[in-house]
Amino acid sequence: TGAEEMGTAGKDAVDDSSITAQVSGGLAKDPDLSAFKIDVDTRAGAVTLSGPAPNASARERAETIAKGVKGVTSVTNNLKVSG
Repeated sequence: TGAEEMGTAGKDAVDDSSITAQVSGGLAKDPDLSAFKIDVDTRAGAVTLSGPAPNASARERAETIAKGVKGVTSVTNNLKVSG
C-alpha cells in the first residue's frame, strides 16, 4: 500500500531515515546549531546525536528538537560542547 502520511501510529509508522532527515532539518533551522556538523543516527526510533555543540544551551536545544520529531522514542545526546 505504499507510504501513508497519516497511517496507524504503530512503532514502525515513521521510518528511521525520515526521522533522521527531520531531526537534521530541525537542527539546520537553529541559528546556533546550523553551523555545526551534528551527526544524527536513528535506530528503531532511538536517536543518537553526536558531534560538537557551541554551548550547553544549544546542546540541550538539540535534544529538545530531536525529541519533538514524530516517531522518536528516545534521544541519546553525545554532543560535546566546544570551547
